[in-house]
Amino acid sequence: MSSGTTAEPLDPGAGLVEAVLRLRRSSPSRLLQQDLYQVGDTQLTPVQVDALECLAGRPVWRMHELAARLGIDPSTATRTVDPLVRLGLAEREPDPANRRYVSVRASRRGKTVSGRITRARLALMRDVLAPMPAEDRAELTRLLTQYVDLIEEYARGVPSTP
Repeated sequence: MSSGTTAEPLDPGAGLVEAVLRLRRSSPSRLLQQDLYQVGDTQLTPVQVDALECLAGRPVWRMHELAARLGIDPSTATRTVDPLVRLGLAEREPDPANRRYVSVRASRRGKTVSGRITRARLALMRDVLAPMPAEDRAELTRLLTQYVDLIEEYARGVPSTP
């Protein structure tokens, strides 16, 4: 390459990987998450928050259904729900219809905490994105949704179509 030519453009995947890693490693991002996910003296993990939001979204779940919805194995779901039960955010009992299954639901407190987290996350996102033009926010949403869809298709082995 001569000194008068410009460098080849980076692989677009590399730029996206770097942006995702930067977001995940961002100290301000982690600090904002800390504030959102604090319940008393306990800091919920993102997976616990996901589980709590699922639980709050319908009256009752069987543990294996919750695991499937979260994309984790049932033993991980149990380890995720255990702290929620200890904090009084979830309630677990044998399924009355089939005692081989365990049913889990959000407690009243769990629904309240889930609602608080959801509202706070939306308010934070509005504030963070406020300087961005509305068209760019819509395009960001569209592209991130497409990105996640493509990752899920790839993971399932389904060929994508342009």
